[in-house]
Amino acid sequence: MADKKPFYITTTLPYVNADLHMGHALEFIRADVIARYHTQKRESVFFNSGTDEHGMKIYEKATENKMSPQEFVDESFKSFQKSVRMFDLLPNIHFIRTTNPDHMAAAQEFWRRCEANGYIYKKNYNAKYCVGCEEVKTDSELVNGECPVHPGRPLENIAEENYFFKYSAFSEKLTAFYAEHPNFVVPDFRFNEIKAFVARGLEDFSISRLATKMPWGIPVPGDETHVMYVWFDALTNYISTLGWFYAASADTKLTGDEHAKIPINIIREDLFEKYWVNGTPTQYCGKDNLRFQSAMWQAMLMAANLPNSYQIVINGFITGDGGIKMSKTLGNVVDPKDIVTEYGTDALRLFLAKEVSNFEDSPFTTQRFKDCYNASLANGLGNLLSRTLTMAVGMGG
Repeated sequence: MADKKPFYITTTLPYVNADLHMGHALEFIRADVIARYHTQKRESVFFNSGTDEHGMKIYEKATENKMSPQEFVDESFKSFQKSVRMFDLLPNIHFIRTTNPDHMAAAQEFWRRCEANGYIYKKNYNAKYCVGCEEVKTDSELVNGECPVHPGRPLENIAEENYFFKYSAFSEKLTAFYAEHPNFVVPDFRFNEIKAFVARGLEDFSISRLATKMPWGIPVPGDETHVMYVWFDALTNYISTLGWFYAASADTKLTGDEHAKIPINIIREDLFEKYWVNGTPTQYCGKDNLRFQSAMWQAMLMAANLPNSYQIVINGFITGDGGIKMSKTLGNVVDPKDIVTEYGTDALRLFLAKEVSNFEDSPFTTQRFKDCYNASLANGLGNLLSRTLTMAVGMGG
């Protein structure tokens, strides 16, 4: 029998400017179920998650709380670790922070590789930017001039010279990659969606901001007047968590001050080779991450001459009653902490694993949860009574 490949699974990284919500619970718990399954199969498993700690909305939240950005993310990460325990994840899950020195060094090395290969350039730029999404918006994506995901929040108008990633060079390469890997994105209808998106042609995207306008980010290598745009920083975590930078630095033989900052005691280059190169790196995310994970990140890996992900698994959204997106403004948010406090972690895990659609949007209301919980109790009591009667008959009672 052939040896089983090492299994690597990662969630996306939540921002630390807000509490974990039911969508996070769904992603964490389902990724954990998959990780446990592969662990029971006696495979070598690396389970990754963590926190996305750079960007404008982090900077704004820190300023609002009268804290430095680093103080804010340090405190927020403590709250994140405390909150995520309620999901009862595997104890050996690895948490990465994008403010960790090893991650920041890896993101800069990743930038250098893409730039050395001719995929990064500089140009003047005008765009409408949603801080809430940390994403540029086209006019066709706006509703009444606003981001549909963050209505009421003014868009930021950007007019500056930025660095760009040559995304447009990867339309044919991604199309060929998708054809060679027919199970790359699950489910099929999401795969069809991203294939159609890429086939329409890709546009280069900005990967930096002026540090004077957005001071909280990783400095661009060789140009500290710019910081990395949050996505080009954050996506790199999927390999930096495995110690990729250190494996890369050995064969690129970089010199300079960067190497003096390497925390030698946490070198883990063997993990990258084991879980990314020779394993099955799988990324679990919500449908709002489809383009970032299955197209943008894959093009970035190609630009750096690194292996692509093995598979991208896409969840639907958790919605309120009537299929309406959960929103504090609408008052239809169900806090996972409240469910765990009253019913326990196992009840939440069972509901999200069993009662929520695998890939479509699913409503989560407190009443629906209670109905399923009570039904499970009744079924459990009925099964217990049946087993007791059977045992009694078998014993001649």
